[in-house]
Amino acid sequence: MPVLLLVVFINFVGIGALIPVLPYTVIETLGLSATVMTLLLASFAMAMFLSNPLLGRLSDKIGRRPVLIASLFINALAHLWFAFSDDILQMFAARILAGLAAGNTGVIQAIIADRVGSADRARYMGLFGAAIGTGFVAGPALGGLLSGIGSGPLHQAPFLLAAGFSFLALVLSIRIEESASMQPASASPKQTLIPRIAGMLRSPLALYAVAFFCLNLSFAQVEASFVLLLRDYLGFGARQTGWLFTYIGVCIILVQAGLINIAVRRFGEVGTVGFGASLLVIGQLLTVVMALGLLIGNDYPLVQMVVATTAVCFGFGFSNPALSAAASNAAGAATMGGALGTVQGFGSLGQVGGLVLAGPLYHLGGAQYSFGFGAVITCILLTIALYLRRQPASA
Repeated sequence: MPVLLLVVFINFVGIGALIPVLPYTVIETLGLSATVMTLLLASFAMAMFLSNPLLGRLSDKIGRRPVLIASLFINALAHLWFAFSDDILQMFAARILAGLAAGNTGVIQAIIADRVGSADRARYMGLFGAAIGTGFVAGPALGGLLSGIGSGPLHQAPFLLAAGFSFLALVLSIRIEESASMQPASASPKQTLIPRIAGMLRSPLALYAVAFFCLNLSFAQVEASFVLLLRDYLGFGARQTGWLFTYIGVCIILVQAGLINIAVRRFGEVGTVGFGASLLVIGQLLTVVMALGLLIGNDYPLVQMVVATTAVCFGFGFSNPALSAAASNAAGAATMGGALGTVQGFGSLGQVGGLVLAGPLYHLGGAQYSFGFGAVITCILLTIALYLRRQPASA
């Protein structure tokens, strides 16, 4: 299990390391627009969307371990490529390749679900989420603090370190033993991808897929618009942005490594999703009011930002692992990898949509447009969670 969590950590270090340097690498150094910046983020998420169900289904057929090892190797190469890229086309190509490799998230979740009982899944999905949060701690912090070191591009040093982490995880993953539940599911019927997705959308997993789509569509505004808001509202540079994203990661770790268990015992998995969505929408609305200059305490903008950010991060921290645990309980054991890969793929698609829209929305009206859009989507997620809570529990 520690190796699996390390892999998740590495995936999100690679994502997070880029965030604090993007406005300066893409906008100021290359002279391109904020829309191009958000499209660079979206290219990774789009590739992850395409590969998540495919890698999950492949792991059902040939086993989880070989798929995990191959994806880690590709991820390391992609990080190296990006580290030495100073051309926007190469940067896009490297991020797309890294996104294809990062589609192993569904495979990792399937391995966790294979190895633990349904009663313990929320706790382990919490650790899974904590690994994501740790990646968000280390990624932006490394991206901000190491940016500009050396004679290469601003992002070179952080991504060289990320590539080193990837190679370390590759070596460790070779030592993972393939358990019986991780072996190919030979008895499962053969289906092409489209009928499989269509069948999943007619199954109890359909609403979970839509919920993942909404959660990631909403939270993608944090990934893209937030860094622009920090630059324009607080005048932050790359290193200051890295420190605030470190705080975001600490919040997520605090929730997902401990508080999530208390919430699940109190509200249940789906109820915890609703609780998290409520916090998330509060944080997004506070950000809208702050951007409009109507929030109390305009003389202390950093305090305003921390309060709104804390609500957003706690909301996502509660919602994401609880939703993963609920979806894994609704999936069938023989097709766990494909099912969770497809559900996570919808989450990646939501992230793509959020990142693609973030740049134009910010240009159109500033943070109040992008975060206001996110709040509307979070309300839809909250409605889905309330509906799912009224449904009979899965066996």
